[in-house]
Amino acid sequence: MNRSVKPVPTNIMLASFASGVLLHIDRAPPWCLGVALAALIWHWLYSRGRLRPAATALRVIVTLALLAGIAATFRTFNGLSAGTAFLLVMGAAKLLETRTQRDVAVVATVSLVLVLAACLDRQSLLRLPLYLASGWTALATIAAIGGARTSTSAVRAFGAAGGALLLALPLAALCFVLVPRMQGALWSMPASERGQTGLADEMSPGSISELSVSEDIAFRARFEGAAPPVAQRYWRGPVLHDFDGYTWRRQAGTGATQQQPVPTSAPLRYHVLLEPTGRVYLFGIDSIASIQGRRNFRTFDGQILAALPVTETLAYDGVSYLQTRFDGALSTTGRRLDTQLPSGRNLRSIALARELRARATSDRQYSMMVLDYFRAAGFEYTLTPPLLDQDSVDDLIFNTRRGFCGHFASAYATLMRAAGVPARVVTGYLGGAWNPIGGYYAVRQSQAHAWTEIWIDGEGWVRVDPTAVVAPERVQQGGSELLARSGSALNSLFGDAGWLRDLRDSWDAANNWWQERIVKFNRSAQLDLLRRLGLEHIDYLGMALLLAGGAVLWGLMLWAVSMRGPRGTTPDALGRTWNRFLALLASRGIGIAAHEGPRAIAARAVARLPAAAADIGSFASRYEQLRFGTAEQSESAIRAMRAQLRRIARATTANRR
Repeated sequence: MNRSVKPVPTNIMLASFASGVLLHIDRAPPWCLGVALAALIWHWLYSRGRLRPAATALRVIVTLALLAGIAATFRTFNGLSAGTAFLLVMGAAKLLETRTQRDVAVVATVSLVLVLAACLDRQSLLRLPLYLASGWTALATIAAIGGARTSTSAVRAFGAAGGALLLALPLAALCFVLVPRMQGALWSMPASERGQTGLADEMSPGSISELSVSEDIAFRARFEGAAPPVAQRYWRGPVLHDFDGYTWRRQAGTGATQQQPVPTSAPLRYHVLLEPTGRVYLFGIDSIASIQGRRNFRTFDGQILAALPVTETLAYDGVSYLQTRFDGALSTTGRRLDTQLPSGRNLRSIALARELRARATSDRQYSMMVLDYFRAAGFEYTLTPPLLDQDSVDDLIFNTRRGFCGHFASAYATLMRAAGVPARVVTGYLGGAWNPIGGYYAVRQSQAHAWTEIWIDGEGWVRVDPTAVVAPERVQQGGSELLARSGSALNSLFGDAGWLRDLRDSWDAANNWWQERIVKFNRSAQLDLLRRLGLEHIDYLGMALLLAGGAVLWGLMLWAVSMRGPRGTTPDALGRTWNRFLALLASRGIGIAAHEGPRAIAARAVARLPAAAADIGSFASRYEQLRFGTAEQSESAIRAMRAQLRRIARATTANRR
């Protein structure tokens, strides 16, 4: 096992470690990546005789320095990030002393663990081919050092590794279905600490002069039964209460007494696959009754918050009611919270609100009058509004009159509060595009939305969306078509080219299937699959027996594959050349005994065929050196032997039988 390493295994080993490093190029610290790159270059030059072996003292110093670097960077060696960085630098250090086949096997094992770490970190379908290619290369490294035959050809090494992977697939599928699962997803490592796009805890529409339209998926939703119309698919997210005249923020702490809605319609049930956000918000159709699938709690204003940030794709089931009522009065704390306005700010808007309220006979009538004002005052929906000054509501209502949903929700809530009507801004998403291939609605970041809720005595909290009167198509179309026309060239291209939209939907459906059926294959999904297979009453003992029986059948399949065809291995190029030499001697009347070695065969052949004595002796000697010695079995050496064999054949033509 400790024989010197030939060029082919060395090259495959370097490729496998490099591919493992590349999987973490956007995660690992830059200095770790630099160390790995330097080690790869060093070993490549060393393997070609351009550098001397690294001294033992140097290797010890480098290893200690790398350990100190990991400790200083992460303050720990535990966790996925620190462990991955540790693997990177220790694999690089191992390259400094890789001399034998055993060392190559260690580096290949490190490469495999790097693939596993990448799988635990991110499980998107897009990265699956990268994981397969990297793992395949690492296995090919092990195959390349498994014997003289595989070490002479990279094609044979990759073929052997690929064959092993294919043979392992049936057992992997069997274990995937039958191994009992604990609660949670298939992947049990802690999720990545990194968050991605999502709604924030505050909103400052006056500071935005151009709204970026992102086609990234926020979540996917599948309804039980008919889905509600677009205009009723308001996905509730962060609720904003604190307003300083320019920015709305979420209320910290418990806030007011929770107002529990009473449902007056049938329950609406749905399944959500939420993309990572790094935040705790769980989205559901207003009004959310319950969410199951992640430990969560309800805030006083109807938000559903997860116990931990969503740092990996999360699947959960929700129940909502499209129609509700609120019994009782709003608490004193709640009324004070949602009617406060900063003093000395947006004074013109406050004056307008008091003027309109003086002409109204009720809060409900006043709310409709403000909507009529928004409808008739010439407001325009745009994704490129002008910047607003510090009195953002005054600037919007009396000067620019151009904005998007956040502008109008902020202005409407301010006018309500100025007249003593409790109001709050709700952010979330509106609509969702139907994916006919996957059978679900895809809600994208471009469909983020903001609306208001006002308290009407005798009715409770009522949703009011001022954007619906400024730009009705924004609500009726869920934003998809409107944003496609107003957004980037890429979004417009998706909107105009149907085949591109179909291609995107197909890919998204495949990714959704991968997440739901593979990545999120938990105990519930396992029981559902067994039920569809007719095994709904099976217990753990039955699953164990089925697994054992399947493993036995798999072992028999391996035995059958190994017994198929001739028992011996297929000769390599050198073996085939030697067999041709033996066949040539047989055609010249020289029988070969099974116990004879190359030298004994050559001695008898020289005595019988003196015309080719020199070539016969040289041929046998070269075969011994290539097969049993340290000489490299290169293509040029094989070609030289074949040329020598042709000379022997021509010199002994007269002895042909």
